[in-house]
Amino acid sequence: MKNPLTIAWTLLILLGCLILFHGLVIAGWVSADTVWGGRIETRQDLIHMELASISMLLLFALIILVKINLIDMDWIKPLAQLGLWLMSIFFLINTVTNLLAISAVERYLFAPISLILGLLTIRLALSKVETEGEDLPEQV
Repeated sequence: MKNPLTIAWTLLILLGCLILFHGLVIAGWVSADTVWGGRIETRQDLIHMELASISMLLLFALIILVKINLIDMDWIKPLAQLGLWLMSIFFLINTVTNLLAISAVERYLFAPISLILGLLTIRLALSKVETEGEDLPEQV
């Protein structure tokens, strides 16, 4: 994928799917053994960790939306760029931790997803997203 907008929308769709998945875990429709390495012991701990995950995924989506100019906040663009690099590191570390998880779902499903997210995030961080009308002269 070379088009930054395609990369961004792919990332946003994957993040949306992960948010939905974590919501299903909170609702009890997906077994708690499939997340957090199968090591969460209490329902309260599970809810706290899942809400932290959802919050972080929403922050990641916000960073991507700023990068592709769907949220126009010029003052935060440098932070969004830094955020993309931090997201890349997070997803690559998460890939390793998923590979070490007790849960087969984390090892065989979420490790590859984390790797894909990490690589796409690196690609987006390296991309220049053009703004609409960037080539047009400024109107007086």
